Amino acid sequence: MNSPILFNFFNRPDLSVQVFKQIRASRPSILFLAADGPRAFVPGESALCLKTRTAVESLIDWPCEVHRFYRESNLGCCLAPSSAIDWFFSIVEEGIILEDDILVDSSFFSFAQVLLERYRNNPEIMHISANNYQGGRIRGNGSYYASQFAHSWGWATWRRAWAHYKVDISDFETDWDTLSAELGFSNDRKAWWFGSLKTCGNGLSSIWDFQWHYAIMKQRGVCLLPQVHLVKNIGIGSDATHTHSHTNTTLTPCRSLNKIKHPTDLRIHPEWDEFDFRHSVVNLPYPRLSLVEKVACLKYKLLNS
Repeated sequence: MNSPILFNFFNRPDLSVQVFKQIRASRPSILFLAADGPRAFVPGESALCLKTRTAVESLIDWPCEVHRFYRESNLGCCLAPSSAIDWFFSIVEEGIILEDDILVDSSFFSFAQVLLERYRNNPEIMHISANNYQGGRIRGNGSYYASQFAHSWGWATWRRAWAHYKVDISDFETDWDTLSAELGFSNDRKAWWFGSLKTCGNGLSSIWDFQWHYAIMKQRGVCLLPQVHLVKNIGIGSDATHTHSHTNTTLTPCRSLNKIKHPTDLRIHPEWDEFDFRHSVVNLPYPRLSLVEKVACLKYKLLNS
């Protein structure tokens, strides 16, 4: 595999090993390992961080170029991943990013690599995701569709896109009304994003990815989402930082993408994103598929089997 992979991990050796075994199976030629340091106030965490790093290192058994960014002290869930991505893109032009509880289907690696190459010089395209929250509905006529959602449980991007990222977005309110209107947000979606961006505005929260969403919003960028969900979050539980219990996002089954058909239309459809918002963010139950949607789903499966 030619696309570089950045693996962000911390203090969970069992989960990190599961995810890294999937990375190992893809045999990337360039591998980046970034690990946050232990928290001084957590007894035994230094040993746990070391155990995790050792376990991951022990699995590197194929010829590859390895870069390491191991911190001695803890930066937390905002600065640790965002600075690791900064480091990643200071060295490479494009790549895939995974965290220690994000177990992607093996087909995601080829999906991401093909799209990284195809849209390398298209500044409008800013994000490639492994996530799909359309409840089994087929959107468009390809293996992926255009969206405003930068879902990041398994994703890929380019240095040119990440250059727009800022941790501190405390000035976002200045143009929020204009921006959200131009993006076609519903009142509910506008209000939810306002509260979320306000929470992480000064970069002192434990969130890094809302700022990435905002960077894409400001650029009116396009995200590419697969027709099927290509990932499973294996870190659900009380020891997780954010995802403590199951929701639609964690219960969506992981599938494979057997073929890649490029869509003829990459326009963003606001109704598809509103559906995503209501079911991945608000967590409303997925409605049953209509007969038309069932037929479209069957046709898609037949064409991609």
